Amino acid sequence: MEIPLKFAWASLIYLVIGSTLGLIMVIKSLPLTPAHAHVLLIGFVSMMIFGVGYHLLPVFAGTDLYSPRLAEIQFWLQNIGIVGLAFTMPYRYESSDYRLGTIVFGAISLLAIYIFVYNVARSLIPPKDVKKG
Repeated sequence: MEIPLKFAWASLIYLVIGSTLGLIMVIKSLPLTPAHAHVLLIGFVSMMIFGVGYHLLPVFAGTDLYSPRLAEIQFWLQNIGIVGLAFTMPYRYESSDYRLGTIVFGAISLLAIYIFVYNVARSLIPPKDVKKG
């Protein structure tokens, strides 16, 4: 499956999970607000933007994606970060273990975002013409 489609499918899965967390919060009054917000914002919104960005931005620039391998790495790191945040963030103030988990998974998610920015930025730079001489 192509990278943009992986991001799009993951995004749709996070939409279902995040929306379900919202319903659970209303019914059970659980402290899931941070997980709910991160799953919807990073999971649904950002993952969809990453997928669309990987597909459209190089097309707009008339270039190829700089590194499909980096995009694949970003996909897996972002998923690890989102799922980890969803499980640790609601309880981050209850013990240092959860706080450390939130820091680690947040750093993984941030690293994935940096990889996206780098990969897309490099994709937007047109290739230099090779001089024949």
